[in-house]
Amino acid sequence: MKLENKVAIVTGGGKGIGAEICLSLAKEGAKIVIAEMDIESGKNSQKRIIENGGDAIVVETNVADEFSVNNMAEEAVKKFRKIDILINNAGIRHINNILDHTKKQWDEMLSVNLTGPYLCCKAVIPYMIKNGKGKIVNFGSIASFMGRPDRVAYVAAKTGVLGLTRALAVDLTGKNINVNTICPGLISTPFNQKFAEDPVHGEAWGKETIVGRWGVPSDISGAAVFLSSDDSDFINGSEIKIDGGWLAAKTRKGELEN
Repeated sequence: MKLENKVAIVTGGGKGIGAEICLSLAKEGAKIVIAEMDIESGKNSQKRIIENGGDAIVVETNVADEFSVNNMAEEAVKKFRKIDILINNAGIRHINNILDHTKKQWDEMLSVNLTGPYLCCKAVIPYMIKNGKGKIVNFGSIASFMGRPDRVAYVAAKTGVLGLTRALAVDLTGKNINVNTICPGLISTPFNQKFAEDPVHGEAWGKETIVGRWGVPSDISGAAVFLSSDDSDFINGSEIKIDGGWLAAKTRKGELEN
């Protein structure tokens, strides 16, 4: 197993991509700390892990609150004695036009999507330095690379995650800690449920990708395992786009028809 005896914290690990990552890491031998505000979903994720022979705890965590994040790290070490892996998956999104975008919405999205990863990294890095090695995986988006409609704060935060990743990788030079970013595209999760199930646009949006479909959480979890393992030791300050090729190429209707 690639992650035997490793300890991984996964923020937002109760559902969607986060829950799938928790299970995939556990199947590779990692002990999991599910950092989650929604305790019920966290316990459901924990149950799946245990039923598959893994070990996990749930820690109530608000990634935007420094005290809560520090407690998350302390609880992880109290239970499992170390921290090897941090997956900064937790995120939120408000969708509305800039003129209707409130300061409260802006603050919420920046605090969870950008300040949250910063606080979590700051909390766990001392333990990783003590271990002599660590893996940090942040979560960006296709919105890290382009403007998206009605998402000013989300785009700003997810673009910032790329900068945070690169700067952290430089700051940690010589510490044997890798910091990278996963950037998902259209993934069918509770986060995107209303779009994926839309009778007009859902299937059509999936067909806009080169792969020709929406992604699912298991399309993301393999990359998270890879970036958490020794296989990725020479990858640092980088990002992996997992979007079915959506950002790589665009075609007009009819161009690929024979």
